[in-house]
Amino acid sequence: MSAMSWNVTIAAIPLCRTLHIQWGGAKQIDPPAEILNIRRGSTGQSLLGTSAIRMSDCNSPSTYSKQMRKENANSASPFGLLSCSSKGDKLGVMRVLEEGVDPDISDYDKRTALHLAACEGWTEVVVLLLEKGADPNSLDRWGRTPLSDAKSFHNDEVCKILEAHGGVDPVGRDSRIPCYDIHQREVDMEDKILIGEGSFGEVYLVKWRGTAVAAKTIRSSIASNPRVRNAFLKELELWQKLRHPNIVQFLGVLKHPTRLIFLTEYLPNGTLHDILKKKGRLDPRTAVSYALDIARGMNYLHEHKPHAVIHRDLTPRNVLQDASMHLKVTDFGLSKISQERDAYGYKMTGGAGSYRYMAPEVYRRESYGKSVDVFSFALIMHEMFWGGPSDKADAPEQVADKRAYEDSRPPLRSLIFPEKVKMLLRDCWHRNPDNRPTFEQIILRLENIQDAMHEEKRKLENAACSECSIL
Repeated sequence: MSAMSWNVTIAAIPLCRTLHIQWGGAKQIDPPAEILNIRRGSTGQSLLGTSAIRMSDCNSPSTYSKQMRKENANSASPFGLLSCSSKGDKLGVMRVLEEGVDPDISDYDKRTALHLAACEGWTEVVVLLLEKGADPNSLDRWGRTPLSDAKSFHNDEVCKILEAHGGVDPVGRDSRIPCYDIHQREVDMEDKILIGEGSFGEVYLVKWRGTAVAAKTIRSSIASNPRVRNAFLKELELWQKLRHPNIVQFLGVLKHPTRLIFLTEYLPNGTLHDILKKKGRLDPRTAVSYALDIARGMNYLHEHKPHAVIHRDLTPRNVLQDASMHLKVTDFGLSKISQERDAYGYKMTGGAGSYRYMAPEVYRRESYGKSVDVFSFALIMHEMFWGGPSDKADAPEQVADKRAYEDSRPPLRSLIFPEKVKMLLRDCWHRNPDNRPTFEQIILRLENIQDAMHEEKRKLENAACSECSIL
């Protein structure tokens, strides 16, 4: 296959101001097994709404202290440092540092607490971290220092503080430039492999700077429409700001006269739809673990600031599995930025998304908000326990119609679904959107279910061991 001759421009990954946590970086710590199994430490789980120390807790000293005491036993204090630095909680940062946590601990993108505080403009936290020995010139995955971040968001006071402590900006003038040109040779399309196809275009496996990535193309017939093209680029403007271990990473957009092509990270294990089609029903512990992955990614989208993000097309085909067997949410082609107006955000109208996973209010073309994603999530979680759609013999639109007008819901058999899982699903697909839980609440309930499963497993193992006899 011959190479395509493109004049290529790729949008640089803009700096993310939102915290996401993962073990690793320059000061890597190996967390204990229980954190790997429950808190998703080394495999890249976000702190946002799911962490050992939740960001919302940092504002409350009593809650923070309670959480810290709980997590100190599990050596999870580094999560607190990054969380509270991003939140601007000076007291929280001080307490975590007093536990002996390295001030240069980093997240998935090698971004330290100083990067996060500088990015948000928390001058007091920046000063504290520097006083405690934080490196003012630590480099993140993109070669940016805390000073680069402070300049990007025009945090002039922080810039002065960092410069006074020897901080430099290796990115220089490019700190505030949103895109950069790359040479055609950086994207190898000669040996591209078709790995997916949808209504909007194809997905190819290609090499970018020697790394396997997914190139998603938008059909020329669609891309040639100025309105569609502008809407697509606006969508990418949103996507490129998202950073989370349970969200597929956007890498850049290739600008071409007649085609729209953008790059994302490549996940080799396919979709959740593929997994369920191959394996059928998942064991309860795996199903809950997968559900947590999805909920954490969705919680990040819904809590994104300054505007929440509604996916609107959350289906098993839009959930991918990475090499570490964890799930990531992808394809926000139908997502919209919702202005915060009430508990579930700005209300929009109109049908969008796949019928089988569509919330009743969307099908009825009523006003809706973030809770439509909660409804879709419940159906996906049900499929993981069931082994696929319980109503796959029915046409998708027929299924959506029954749910919207007859209040039909998938069956919940006691032998398949634990009682607390059934309660959660009923709440998530409640007919009244305002009665559905938020993803932050869902995460807490799933973590409790997961903890109970681990405890039950431990008791069974201990009971089996006590029956063993030594010969």
